[in-house]
Amino acid sequence: MRLPTRQIPSVLPGIRGTLRSGRPTRALIPRLKEGDIAVIDHVDLDRSTALAIAAKGVIAVVNAQPMVSGRYPNRGPQTLADAGIVLIDKIGEAGLEKLVDGRKARILDGDIFDGEQLLTSGRALDQESLEADLEKAKRGLSSHLELFTHNSSELLKREEEVLLHGNGVPPLDTPLAGRPVVVVADHPDLGRLLGDLKSFLREQRPAIIAVGSAAKRLTKKQVRHAVLVLGPDTDTYPEPKVLTSAAEVVLAPGGSASENAAELLDRVGVQPKRFESSLAPEDAALLVAYTQHPSLVVGAGLSTTLTDFLEDQRPGLAGTYLTRLALGPTLVDASAVPAVRRKERRSRRMVLPVLAAVTALAIGVPAGFWAADHDLPEIGWGVGRQAGDEAAASATTSQSGSTKATKPRQSAEAKFVAEAGDTLLPGKLTGQKVAVLTLPGADPKTVDALTGNIEKAGGATTGVLDVRPNLLDPDRKQYVDSLATQLVKQLGRGDAGQATYQRMGQVIGETYAGAKPPAEFDQPAKTAAVALLTGDLVKAQGRPTGPADLVLVVLGEDSDDTTAVEGLVEGLGATTKGLVVGATADSHDLETLRANDWPGWFASVDGIDTATGQVAAPLVLARQTSRQGGDFGASGFGGLLND
Repeated sequence: MRLPTRQIPSVLPGIRGTLRSGRPTRALIPRLKEGDIAVIDHVDLDRSTALAIAAKGVIAVVNAQPMVSGRYPNRGPQTLADAGIVLIDKIGEAGLEKLVDGRKARILDGDIFDGEQLLTSGRALDQESLEADLEKAKRGLSSHLELFTHNSSELLKREEEVLLHGNGVPPLDTPLAGRPVVVVADHPDLGRLLGDLKSFLREQRPAIIAVGSAAKRLTKKQVRHAVLVLGPDTDTYPEPKVLTSAAEVVLAPGGSASENAAELLDRVGVQPKRFESSLAPEDAALLVAYTQHPSLVVGAGLSTTLTDFLEDQRPGLAGTYLTRLALGPTLVDASAVPAVRRKERRSRRMVLPVLAAVTALAIGVPAGFWAADHDLPEIGWGVGRQAGDEAAASATTSQSGSTKATKPRQSAEAKFVAEAGDTLLPGKLTGQKVAVLTLPGADPKTVDALTGNIEKAGGATTGVLDVRPNLLDPDRKQYVDSLATQLVKQLGRGDAGQATYQRMGQVIGETYAGAKPPAEFDQPAKTAAVALLTGDLVKAQGRPTGPADLVLVVLGEDSDDTTAVEGLVEGLGATTKGLVVGATADSHDLETLRANDWPGWFASVDGIDTATGQVAAPLVLARQTSRQGGDFGASGFGGLLND
């Protein structure tokens, strides 16, 4: 008789785990455990979500949707792959229904089994296929950006008062003016970011604004001095003792119904300040900080790169981008802080780099944030004049005996010219609007004197724009070229076939002036202004009041290579109603410009550092309303300036 033998079960190949499924993905993440197989329905998995999934120790992620749809190169799948997690996507809705939560499963290649029973199949993603998907997604980026541009434009129309002027942002009782501020938002890397900021927090003692659940990561002492910004979703709120311990609470419902949030806060005894806007709580927190005039805003857990913006799938993404443009160089990312710390005297202080809004042009989002929004004194009485007055005072106190001997003659000449100006100037520029464009090294005191005489002549100065060294830097020419090309296209005006600096001159001319300037800045001009300002190519002293009829260019230090200056002037001349270039009598750059065989749109004045040149400049501007051209001043030869 044959005795029965014991069967040894064969070990089936593949990896095994418990299926954990749920929608949306953020609701599933808290239920994940080490060794689980996460089953999601998430198109274009973002890096932030992927980090949270990976932190749970799952062995595989199965997605009903494509991991990379092709809209843009999202970073979530690569993040999971780098963590050694098996990836399967495109199982579809039918496959998703078969992967029941809590069921044991085995994965082999792209197939998912229960024992030997095949449940569903998808596409197994390896490094090669993932790289191919991401490469294709890069080519599909432009269409996604166009939609992003449209959404941003529509949002700006709705939120103009908040984004451009700060109207509706509640004032805080917590003093922030002149202090550094750290805005903390929930993020999988927040613990690391706060750890990197530990020395900065200890030494600089910044004010802290925490968004929603990020308040849970603060110490008790930090909470007592912190401002909490809460959205409409009460699930993200910290516990009541944190809410009641905070220095202040701001409720930013983001356009959603906030009755439940208000009731919850009322029950725990918190009376929040309300920020009525459609902006997301993270964006509201940044504006709350910015409108209090801090010295610096450090963002911890916020989106900072183009891919961050595109991966952030929450509503109001356009507001996220526009808010960061509004803050401009005031905002830096927490990850940049440790890299730039240095010792200064006995204490350690921070030197923080400016975050350029490079994506402003990559995306072309229309907006209208003018420089420094907009707390400088009125043009003609601003920083430049103060600096000039201080320099004048210093020069007066340090004069030598020989200087004092010539002072009566100089004063007499200045007095004579001033009196002549009082007679010659009034009415010459009545009804004319003038934009003043200064190049690096231009004397602020001279610029103030020129703007004062323009106003004395009856003209209105629409703004003083300082060309930043970046615009003229040969090492940044490629960036300037790309920017100019995109803005000529967005403005719908100018000649894209011109050379780099001619195109940029056209962009500046069409943005701040124009051959037939409209009464107000149109949307394309606002778009270009944002790009120029946030790209650190120009800086506005105060907020420009509107397009100008005439442009006065004030040259500064002589250039080693005048190609950029010549190109800018030529581009400006082609796109403005009238142009005048002013410089000191010994300016080699002006001499080079005068040597060009340009038609009547070009006129120049030298000696603008003297009272005579400062009176002549408005008269030449008046002459340029008919584009007569000519060179005037101590060495000019353009003829008489008729009164």
